[in-house]
Amino acid sequence: MWNKLFDISIFDYDYANSGVFWLFLFIPAIIAWYIFKNSDKSKNVNISTFENFEHTKINWILILKHLNFSLLIIATALIITALAKPQDPKDVEDYKNKNIEGIDVVISLDVSGSMQAEDFKPNRLESAKKTAVEFIDQRPNDRIGLVVYGTEAYTQAPLTHDHDLLKELIEDIDFGILAEQTAIGSGLITAINRLIESESKSKVIILLTDGINNAGKVEPLAAAQIAKEFDITVYTIGIGKKNNGSGFFGFTGDDLDEETLTEIATIANGKYFRAQSQKELQNIYEEIDLMEKSKVKTLEYKIDPPGKYYGILFWGILFLIISTLFSSTLLKSIN
Repeated sequence: MWNKLFDISIFDYDYANSGVFWLFLFIPAIIAWYIFKNSDKSKNVNISTFENFEHTKINWILILKHLNFSLLIIATALIITALAKPQDPKDVEDYKNKNIEGIDVVISLDVSGSMQAEDFKPNRLESAKKTAVEFIDQRPNDRIGLVVYGTEAYTQAPLTHDHDLLKELIEDIDFGILAEQTAIGSGLITAINRLIESESKSKVIILLTDGINNAGKVEPLAAAQIAKEFDITVYTIGIGKKNNGSGFFGFTGDDLDEETLTEIATIANGKYFRAQSQKELQNIYEEIDLMEKSKVKTLEYKIDPPGKYYGILFWGILFLIISTLFSSTLLKSIN
């Protein structure tokens, strides 16, 4: 705190509002007015000798008056400098080079009946939800949305920076909210609709499923072409153990249409992943996280670089207060 008050190295700084320095033009005018005003009060006195002035006392009141005016000028100069928003050049450069690694992501999650299979503990859906929450925690600067699909698809959460609310909505997902078939195309096109109007330079869909497209009116590959048209990257994740003999009502990892998922990702400039365990699913999200770190450097001036005006403003106000006190007390009777 005290270091800031004594930090007044005004010549070492950059100034965000340098136009304020035009106010310095008033200072010479004020000084000229002060000199003119006081010169009018001086009078010529004819004397024949300096003998009686040898022990003349110093006129401290007059000295104090000039000193007070000097304080006022200094205070004005310091306050103008503070208003110009001095900033350390190093701080400004740090803010210019700050990476805002924010993109727009929509997670499209399969909630069909086969996601109840217990080859992931406690089941595929709960495992997918847990991993999605971990992914969200790793990307605090992203806008993230959520689509769920079974026989139909709908938006569980639009793109948002409110990740706490988003995670609550993920926790609310359960079986029975949609019919039990798998409309991959519907899940993909619904996610695309959430991103079409996005102005982000990186738009991503993470589509997770454990089955084949057996419902809905939208063909998955047609939806992938639309994603490509809007420059949306689609990563597909197939979940479920291969050759898993004991699934839910006969659903196993062998029901997964990897060929279609691979083609969707290829069309939409993404990548297909296969997750046969919770650890593999976590690794997939981590790989997507690394691949999709935004490479766009953004000037973040919503919060300005730290100002260096504290000491300058402090001394300016202090000198102004002292000058005002002198004017209203010791110098009050002096015209």
